[in-house]
Amino acid sequence: MSIKDAERQLESNDLARTKWLMGTGLASCNPQNWNEWLADDVVLSLRLSAADITRIGGLRGYSGVFRAVGKKQSRLVLKGISSGLSQDLSITTEVISGSHLILLGKLAARTAQIGASYMPVVVYMALNSQKKIQEMTIATF
Repeated sequence: MSIKDAERQLESNDLARTKWLMGTGLASCNPQNWNEWLADDVVLSLRLSAADITRIGGLRGYSGVFRAVGKKQSRLVLKGISSGLSQDLSITTEVISGSHLILLGKLAARTAQIGASYMPVVVYMALNSQKKIQEMTIATF
């Protein structure tokens, strides 16, 4: 077995392990599941300063850059925004590399007058050795 084949096998094993944790396909896109996967010392960052999120109900109160440290505080934040994310978040692409997961999609801002306008969103997750989310960032552009 060549070094290149061994590297591919390790990468394939990492991908399989991460997919096993997060679920197959785009199952990891469900914000309702994220609370269950948080590590005790998780760091959650919301980076929403570049977007007008005042019309997204679940994200009101979280403008600019917001950071939560620890499982308890992060769970409260995710619980507060999960209904807005569940309703308005649409993930189209999932990128997995080792213990890192990136979700790409769009977030809808709905109004009665205009309908929905969309902004790109990225969700980054880094997993620890226990397959829990160690670091998570939700960012709009």
